[in-house]
Amino acid sequence: MKGAPAALPESRQPDGPPWRILIVDDDEEVHSVTRYALRKVRFRDRPLELLSAYSAAQALTMLAAEADVALVLLDVVMETDDAGLRLVRAIREDLADTAIRIILRTGQPGQAPEERVIVDYDVNDYKAKTELTSQKLFTTVIAALRAYDSITTIEANRRGLRRMIALDDRLRPDMGMEAYAQTVLEQAGPILGANACGLACVVEGVEGWSIGGTRFRPLAATGRFTDMTAVPEGSPLHERLLAALADRRTGVAGQTATLYMPGPDGGAFLAILDCDRVLMPADAEMLGVLTAKFAGGLVNLVLYEQLSQANTDLRALTQTLEHRVAERTRELSEANAKLETLASIDSLTGILNRRRFMELAEAEWDRCTRYGRAFSLLLLDLDQFKRINDSHGHAAGDTAIRVAAERAGSSLRTTDCLARFGGEELVAMLPETDLPAALLAAERIRSAIGTHPVLHEDKAIPLTTSIGVASWRGDTETLAQLLDRADQALYQAKLQGRNRVEASRVTVS
Repeated sequence: MKGAPAALPESRQPDGPPWRILIVDDDEEVHSVTRYALRKVRFRDRPLELLSAYSAAQALTMLAAEADVALVLLDVVMETDDAGLRLVRAIREDLADTAIRIILRTGQPGQAPEERVIVDYDVNDYKAKTELTSQKLFTTVIAALRAYDSITTIEANRRGLRRMIALDDRLRPDMGMEAYAQTVLEQAGPILGANACGLACVVEGVEGWSIGGTRFRPLAATGRFTDMTAVPEGSPLHERLLAALADRRTGVAGQTATLYMPGPDGGAFLAILDCDRVLMPADAEMLGVLTAKFAGGLVNLVLYEQLSQANTDLRALTQTLEHRVAERTRELSEANAKLETLASIDSLTGILNRRRFMELAEAEWDRCTRYGRAFSLLLLDLDQFKRINDSHGHAAGDTAIRVAAERAGSSLRTTDCLARFGGEELVAMLPETDLPAALLAAERIRSAIGTHPVLHEDKAIPLTTSIGVASWRGDTETLAQLLDRADQALYQAKLQGRNRVEASRVTVS
């Protein structure tokens, strides 16, 4: 390859592990030329690690065993005329790897026409070997690595957010500081990387949590810090903790993350995590959200421990008071749990209520519209519901709504969201679902609800539903407009005779 690009300046220490690229070609010369062309290339101050496979079968074995391969430079014709194309399908379907970037390189473009390959196979680029000069190979590889980095960052952030959402069930005021600290490390570690190791400690002084003599008592540790029971004064770790305490904020620097949470009486909770990669601003943002989630429970946790210690010291004199405090704590916990349930769950059906559904829908709508993902809404209305109430009573109507919600819920995916929108009306949110798939889901729900009558007081009551379907068209439409289109489609379903599914094809101005 001629015209090799100038090598990017090398730093003294990489900002993370190398980008792993797998070259798959049955021609040894292709491997040699590719390695020569990319020998000095760096991206985001990280070098490349080039792996080689000489057949599709060997490549598939390597990909199943190797982690974090970012890019495959793949020949089409190897042991068979379509070996490369078969490998593409195996990567996407058998290995279920949608993040890895795949660039097809062929010396026989006519053997696998570009238009058909791009349409039929999930590849990210298609190049003839003759057109891949060193400069074009450099450009192609950098673009692919940038896309891979963005995809993996987004997925890591989504995993982090899912972990944060689940935190509320794990943080309890009675869990103890050691368990609390261990939870902090367990939640922060996966956000920063599987190999992150950390130390969480409390700042102690003459007044317990007040800084005073600035002693750091380890509470929990992972990785190389696991056996640490004390932080010697003057040690490098002690100096790092002093610097973090002086900074008084959560942040990242190089390959180190610091979590800072102020405690009562001027004390503090600190956690330091060392990672195997250079941390980015996105990592700092995720840690900031995580710290905010933990900080709210920290003061309650410490106060609870102080109260428990005081109760232990005065147990002989305060048994009655202790009982009342525990009882009151239980009552408040139960009341809070009931309030939280009432705020999110419809009491009749046990599914989400309208307010909670709109909160989730707005969040999912923002994500889908930001990244151009499919998004659909189903609006359901029970047919002849007034007749059911008038003929069989309101209790029968309530039963019909409950049964409809159960049957609709069993017809949806776990990633979908079902809620009672009001009266006899239900709504379903289907992320990552286009109009054809949404119509199939709506038809499943309609069939599930209408296949069998509802039994109420030994009476079989026929039950059907009409469903309006609306899918985001990829334009500037708002969530409210999408709901309006679903409602118009539902109205058309009612006009067309009920017990049917109608898709919205109305243009919203």
